Amino acid sequence: MKRKVILSMPIANELLADGFRIIELRPSRKFKGMAVFVFQVTDEFNRALSVIAKREGLRL
Repeated sequence: MKRKVILSMPIANELLADGFRIIELRPSRKFKGMAVFVFQVTDEFNRALSVIAKREGLRL
């Protein structure tokens, strides 16, 4: 199973609203006090993430 780590809470929230589920939530190793959101990667997930990234002007 492929996984994708999302560091942004707003992006994670949007993916959740689109019906994707967090499979793991853990503290960030790099940024103290922050969390990372782990999602299972599917073709549908990749499409949704690409749409969000394009709209927000983010590079994946």
